[in-house]
Amino acid sequence: MPGANVLVVEDDAELLQVMTRALQGVGHNVLSAATGEAGLRLFRAEPPDVVVCDIVMPDRDGIELIPEMKAARPDVKLIAISGRQMIGALDVLGLARRMGADATLGKPFSLDALFAIVEAVLIAD
Repeated sequence: MPGANVLVVEDDAELLQVMTRALQGVGHNVLSAATGEAGLRLFRAEPPDVVVCDIVMPDRDGIELIPEMKAARPDVKLIAISGRQMIGALDVLGLARRMGADATLGKPFSLDALFAIVEAVLIAD
């Protein structure tokens, strides 16, 4: 499968860089954003095939971004990631799925798990 256009939105600079380089290394065209607002701007300017979006971010979180992105482009594949699966009694990744995420991935995760989930959402319909 030829490389997909992937947008990675993650506020942890080191993880953002690792995911960006790794996805580029397996042939994807990757844009990255360190904030939810920057991610939304990139999403609108250069619509991706897949978005890998952190849930807990300081400016706009993934729970806000996911439904907005899905409303703008229902065909976009969204993968929600989070290191905080629970906030109090709230299942963050479960909520992300209910808001429109196609898949979820808890941190920490292996790069192989990231590659597998990106490929899985690309072939799913």
